[in-house]
Amino acid sequence: MSFASTINKWASESEERITAVRRRSVELLGDEMTRTRPQGGRVPFKTGNLARSILASTTGMPTTAEGPYPGSNLGLVAATLRNDQPLWIGYQAAYARRMNFGFVGADSIGRVYNQQGNHFVEGAVAEWPNIVARAVAELRGR
Repeated sequence: MSFASTINKWASESEERITAVRRRSVELLGDEMTRTRPQGGRVPFKTGNLARSILASTTGMPTTAEGPYPGSNLGLVAATLRNDQPLWIGYQAAYARRMNFGFVGADSIGRVYNQQGNHFVEGAVAEWPNIVARAVAELRGR
């Protein structure tokens, strides 16, 4: 479902409201994408490194990098996001893909896995309509 189709009449009455709803929705999406299992989310938690590896960009998909990771820049990127800018959100941790989708087989150095996926990305995306509705409710209440 697209962002535009989830905004209600109130938010669409002005460009400022649309911008505010988009920015807040992105922040809330980031919260959902980093909510660990102990916090009631889907992201597995051992050291917190996976959740801290989330990164946002307006120029392209973030690439993997060695950790430890200091934390997300998503709030900063969301705060300056323009309506005409695309947004990419990804995890820097090289194992994020395996943790999300699962993996069965040997990796490139011969370690064998039979790991079930956690589907935290899909879970967050499925929440998008609720996230936008929550952002509208929060901003409308101000």
